[in-house]
Amino acid sequence: MKITHDILTDTATTQLKNKSAPVDSGKLTDIHSNETMNKQQAQTFADDIYHKDEHIPQNQSTYDRPLSITAHKSESELLDKMTNTISFGELPHKLNQLRPKYENFMNELEISSPSLAKKEWEFSVDSNDKLVVSGNIAENEKNYLEGKLNANEDIVNLAKELPDILIKGQEYDRGYDGKGKYWGKYDVTQENFKDIVDIKGLLDSSYGPNAKAFDDGFDAFSYQDNLRSQLASKAEAKYAY
Repeated sequence: MKITHDILTDTATTQLKNKSAPVDSGKLTDIHSNETMNKQQAQTFADDIYHKDEHIPQNQSTYDRPLSITAHKSESELLDKMTNTISFGELPHKLNQLRPKYENFMNELEISSPSLAKKEWEFSVDSNDKLVVSGNIAENEKNYLEGKLNANEDIVNLAKELPDILIKGQEYDRGYDGKGKYWGKYDVTQENFKDIVDIKGLLDSSYGPNAKAFDDGFDAFSYQDNLRSQLASKAEAKYAY
């Protein structure tokens, strides 16, 4: 073939175009990204490898990580707590402590006002730790009894603990679903305790002439019957199944 000036010119032009042709940047970027990812994964895998000599004490043959497990108490445990709080535990024990203070108060009342001592009245404690009196008595008699009771620090200090103990025991009965089968089904609060629980009634039923001595003269079953009757007649069964 005869090489002419035109052929030489076309050949040179084609070579220049091939040298200056744009490179697909997208492909290069993908390649670079893949290489970077592979390096990161390799580093991650390397970090996750535990070598005995480097990461584990010489006297330990395995890699160990402390595990914390929180378990709910069983229903039977909560039932035991309720029983030991309300039925035979804290609440009757506190009433047992209150008993001699109450008996001394009633003995003094029989001397100062024998007719009032024989009347039907009751007392409880409000959310301000004040003893309140109710019953079929005159207003001046109510005020007189409240004054005498609140002046007795021993009675006040023991009586004001009763709502907390009862409410705590009810919470045990309600367990994890908020429902109670026994004491816990009744809605008793710090605010309505005074309208529901008659402390005098609990004491009289436990130590009266019809009571049977079980624990230092305390009739636990008569006490439970009286408390159950009070709750059933005056409290809402708000948390019953």
